[in-house]
Amino acid sequence: MPDFMPGMQLSEIFYCEAVQPLLARYFPSLTYSAGRLGAGSDVLGFDTPRSMDHDWGPQLELFLDEDDYLAQGQAIGDRLSGDLPPEIHGFSTHFSGRHGDGTR
Repeated sequence: MPDFMPGMQLSEIFYCEAVQPLLARYFPSLTYSAGRLGAGSDVLGFDTPRSMDHDWGPQLELFLDEDDYLAQGQAIGDRLSGDLPPEIHGFSTHFSGRHGDGTR
């Protein structure tokens, strides 16, 4: 297990080193925002090494307008699922399952 790194820092590295390059390469004209939202301790800046034992790791949400989501959402999800490195700075980039709304 790698040493603890605050979740927001890890998620920023994840975006800069893994997600953004894939989006730029395969979806160069896509307009989007990326961020980390939710109620987790990592989102709020209260994470500690103990936080690493539950649903913790490099994560982010992509925000697309509705037309882009309908036209390219599946392709973007498939590309990220297939082409993200298995880990970043020693932390897994893949979480299983989908959110309640069907997104990954």
